[in-house]
Amino acid sequence: MNRAILTPDWGDEGENPEPPSERSRLRELYAAAATAVFDGEREAAAAAARQVVRVERLRCAALAMHFADQSSGGPKWSPEAVTQRTVVTELAVGAHLSEIDARRKVDTAMGLCGDFVNTLSALSDGQISYRHAEKIVQHGLRLPRECVLDFEDRILPTAKRVSVQRLDREARGAAEDAQAVTAVQRHLDATAERYLALEPAADGMAYLTWYLPAVEAVAIYTRATELGRSLKNSGDPRTLTQLRGDALADLTLNGETSIPGATRGIRPHVRVTVPALALLRRPNESAVFDGGAANLEGYGPIDDLTARELARDAPGFYRILTDPATGIALNYGRQRYKPPADLDELIRTARAECSFPLACTPSATADLDHTKAFGEGHETEFHNLSPSAAAITR
Repeated sequence: MNRAILTPDWGDEGENPEPPSERSRLRELYAAAATAVFDGEREAAAAAARQVVRVERLRCAALAMHFADQSSGGPKWSPEAVTQRTVVTELAVGAHLSEIDARRKVDTAMGLCGDFVNTLSALSDGQISYRHAEKIVQHGLRLPRECVLDFEDRILPTAKRVSVQRLDREARGAAEDAQAVTAVQRHLDATAERYLALEPAADGMAYLTWYLPAVEAVAIYTRATELGRSLKNSGDPRTLTQLRGDALADLTLNGETSIPGATRGIRPHVRVTVPALALLRRPNESAVFDGGAANLEGYGPIDDLTARELARDAPGFYRILTDPATGIALNYGRQRYKPPADLDELIRTARAECSFPLACTPSATADLDHTKAFGEGHETEFHNLSPSAAAITR
C-alpha cells in the first residue's frame, strides 16, 4: 500500500512543494481512506449488534431446556444459575474466550435485549461501538430497574460523542446520580470489601490489584506521580509511567523513597469539589436540586459522608465564584507564557480532567496548555488554557 495515502508528507514549503493538483489528489485519497475506515467501524458495530441478538437467543434457548443441578450433595443451584453457567461455558469453549469474557458477553446481550433496547438500536445504527454499549450495560445493571430508563436517556447521548474511557467515567457518575440517596451506605458496604491481591504474570512480572476507597487511591496515585515527576525533572531517563511505579514500590518497601533525586516529604493534594448545599444535606436526601454530588478529581462523584469528612478536615476552602470574589486575574495577555499559581489552581479546579477527547487524565497530574498557541499570538488567559494529557506520556 502506498504510505502516502495514509500519511501524506507535504514536505517543507520551500523545498520541492507538491503541485496543487497532486496535493489535492493525495488529500482526496487520504479522505477516502479515512472514510472507508469509519464506514468499517459502523459496519462492525452493526455486526456486533446482530451477534448480541444471537447470544441472547442462545441464553433463551438454554432457559427453555430447564437445566437443573444434577449434583448429589451440597446446596443446589437454581435453574437460572445452572443455565447461566451452561451458556457461559458453551460460549467460552466454542468462541475460545475466557470464562470472564464469555460471562460479560452474556450479561451484555441480556441487558441490550432487555432494558437497554435504545442502546442496542444505537449500536445497530453504528452510532456507538460494542465497547460503548458494554460499558452502558455494565454500569446500568447495578441500578434498580426503575432507574434504568432515566440512566440510559442521560448517558446514551454522551456515548455517541466520547471515547470508551471517558464514557466509563461519565456512566459511573450517571449511575451514582440515579441512586444518590443510597450512596453513603453503598460506600460503607464497599469499603468493607477492600483487599490487596497478587496475580502472577509472564516474564518474571506480576500484577498487584488494590481495591480501596477512592480518596486514598487518588492520594496514593498523586503522590506517586509527584515523586516520579521530581525524578524526571532531576534528569532521570525513565518515563513518568515507569517512575510512578518504581517510586511507589520503593516507598512501600522502604517507608520513604530512597531513589536519588526524588523530592522528600511530598504530600498528595486531594482536590474535591463540594457543592455548598451538599454540606447541609441530610443523610439519604436527594442531591438533584442542590448542585449535585461532591466530585473527587481523578475519580468522579463520591458520597456525602466522605465529602463532609474531607471538608471538616480541610485547612481552608478555595472558592470559585467570579473575579471580584477570588481576586484572580484571568487574563495575562502576552506578558507571560506560564500562568501563575492562582490561575493554575483555578483552571485545575474548574476543569477536573484533561481536555483531550481520548484521555481522562486528572488535571492535577496534567500540564496546562494553550488551546490556541501562544506562539501564534494568542494570550495566557483562563479561557485559553486547559489541562493536557501530554504530561502522562513524558
